[in-house]
Amino acid sequence: MSGPIIGLALGGGGARGAAHVGALQVLHDNKIPIHQIAGTSIGSVVGAMYAATLDPQWVENRFKEFIDSEQFKALGIKHLINRPSSSSSAFNQIVKKVKDQIVLAMSLHQNSIIKKRRLKDAFKFLIPVATFDELQIPLKIIATDLNACEHVVYETGDLVEAATRSGSIPGFVEPTEIDHQLIVDGGASMSLPTTIIRKEVDILIGIDIRRKGMKPLQETNIYEIVMRSYMTTYQNLIENCAKAADVLISPEVEDYQWSEFGKLDYFFNQGVAACENAMSLIRQEIKHKSSLKYRLKQWFGHQN
Repeated sequence: MSGPIIGLALGGGGARGAAHVGALQVLHDNKIPIHQIAGTSIGSVVGAMYAATLDPQWVENRFKEFIDSEQFKALGIKHLINRPSSSSSAFNQIVKKVKDQIVLAMSLHQNSIIKKRRLKDAFKFLIPVATFDELQIPLKIIATDLNACEHVVYETGDLVEAATRSGSIPGFVEPTEIDHQLIVDGGASMSLPTTIIRKEVDILIGIDIRRKGMKPLQETNIYEIVMRSYMTTYQNLIENCAKAADVLISPEVEDYQWSEFGKLDYFFNQGVAACENAMSLIRQEIKHKSSLKYRLKQWFGHQN
């Protein structure tokens, strides 16, 4: 009998996605095969890069090249750094940046800070193929339809377009309006996409790169209270998604923002450490689900 089918769910988190790359390096070095990937936001980009090449070293090198590229500079992310916040919401950082420079009322007349084209150019730099058909292993990308208040799954067609929709941070990147849908970042509905491939794999590994160590609010004004309320919902959503994973890898990314691209090496190393700590459990799952007893149980279950 063949070995168990192993799936990987890669969560969203901007620069913290470098932890995904570190974890993939450990899985690769330990010859753990990945048969299917689901990704949200930066998880969709890392997932696409790996599914196209099966080479985590290439993925790491390409990210380092990206930080020095014109495509990265065009995103203007550096202007959002060094703005500490009590909330991890990307929108929270953006508002704190613009409200010192722009009359707040202007935000009522525009839907983003940067055009979608800039993000798509950045992702085109990172992802080496154009379509899902060119990938070496299946990938599902998750975005969010704000009109329907539900997630959207892409697995065929234009790969870069799908990743761009999945990474369109609300309020920062221009949303996609198509077929009565208003598409934004997948993190708005499913930041850790475990349930998307749960039924299709025997072993599901989830990599959760959300911020840790939330501090008590320093200000208790209306804005901070509302944003922290949204963060509470977000944290609980991820907790529920995490329960679907057989193995959950949670790199220690502390309280770093999604825009901290200067800390890629730190995030990468944390991904390596967290995955190494999880290797014994991963091997245990593989051993259990490779056993004849487990296989027969699954086979007879499917016959009923």
